[in-house]
Amino acid sequence: MIAVLSFNLILFLFRVFYVVYYPLDLTPEESQYWDWSRHLDLSCYSKPPMVAYLNFLTREIFGVSELAVRITPIVFSFLLYLLTYLFVKKVFDERSAIIASTLPQITIGFGINSLLMTTDAPFIFFWSLSLMVLFFAFEKNLFWLWLLAGFLGGLAFLGKYPAVFLLPCALLYGIFFRRSLLKDYKPYLSLIPAFLLSLPVLYWNYRHDFVSFKHVSTLASKSASLLNFGSFLEFLAGQALLLSIIPFLLFFLFFATLSLFKRVEANWSGFSYFSAFVLASVYLSKSRLLLPSYLLAGFLFVFLHFTPLLDKVGLGGLLPPHRDPTKAGIGWSQLGEVVSEMRTAQESIISPHYQISAELAFYVKRNPRTYCINLGRRMNQYDLWEKNYEGDAIFVDYVPIDQRVLSASEGIIEERELPIFWRGKEIRKFYIYKLKNLKKVEEEMPGSY
Repeated sequence: MIAVLSFNLILFLFRVFYVVYYPLDLTPEESQYWDWSRHLDLSCYSKPPMVAYLNFLTREIFGVSELAVRITPIVFSFLLYLLTYLFVKKVFDERSAIIASTLPQITIGFGINSLLMTTDAPFIFFWSLSLMVLFFAFEKNLFWLWLLAGFLGGLAFLGKYPAVFLLPCALLYGIFFRRSLLKDYKPYLSLIPAFLLSLPVLYWNYRHDFVSFKHVSTLASKSASLLNFGSFLEFLAGQALLLSIIPFLLFFLFFATLSLFKRVEANWSGFSYFSAFVLASVYLSKSRLLLPSYLLAGFLFVFLHFTPLLDKVGLGGLLPPHRDPTKAGIGWSQLGEVVSEMRTAQESIISPHYQISAELAFYVKRNPRTYCINLGRRMNQYDLWEKNYEGDAIFVDYVPIDQRVLSASEGIIEERELPIFWRGKEIRKFYIYKLKNLKKVEEEMPGSY
């Protein structure tokens, strides 16, 4: 236990120092979820509200900083793998428990969710706790364990919608391994806290024309085709990177098969990682693949946390800057500084991209309210909020200003271009305009959710 505690404490401290000192700004999704915390509601456009609530809590306690945003996944990861050690030790053996509480921590998939404050962080935490409690509920059939399992499952649902898979997974387990329990009333009591926690989200969607479910349905059907080998290969590469090679080979079949028929994002299978890694750890504890698993995972962990090292050792071609995933967190504080300098009289801040609007909300001085105008892109959370931006404004885009925006103003007061470089290459460019007396821009209804 001391070794596991020490290992996880070292990773905890590493992540804190990484957030504070490494030049990685909040990614657009993190900034968006942080901005949601300033407009709390029963739910949100594309995700349930847990991520916004947690961001609100840490902001109230620690203020506005990258560490205040990211402290939640860092703490969740630390707690989860201590509990994982205790769980696997009780169910299997100590060697498997040590592996299950250390190896996942140095795979990229878990590393990302232990560092970035996305919806995956609270979802994986509460989903994993739900599975552990469900196992003991099936074993002991105690009233309080079933209620606790339902409560944790409800919290997982407030983190991310794939938590709905918990119910069919539990039913299948019961059918195959504990069929007699399904005749008892106690397992069904778990549905009560889960339903009560889910009810506000369902009510919010009822009030908003079930927009979240339309969004999820659109993502699930996007790029669907009979056989999509491009999506299949992209998914395989994503899983191999997230899990490291050997654990990846042990569990990927379901989503790999699904990816043959429609586009599947690499993080969609995240809910299966916990239980799969537990089983993989039991296998690896008796396998010669254990040491290679740690070595490969450690190699990827180091080089993908510090991608400039690839250039220094002559491996930059394996992951060029334009494909480097860390580029998503580069240049936003620099953009915030430029916009703060141009914003001399409380001008409104606007973009046609929610990613830019969210980043500017975080990185512009005094964290002003920002706006996203829809010029034909898919709907986003900013479309649900009031847009009172008339007057002098600062408009930011990835391309020169849209004529519809320019014609709604009395002209350009000042304009700048800001190229962003990472590892010596330009990875994006911002076009920034201070506009005189901008009127309401005629927005184009989004073509999709």
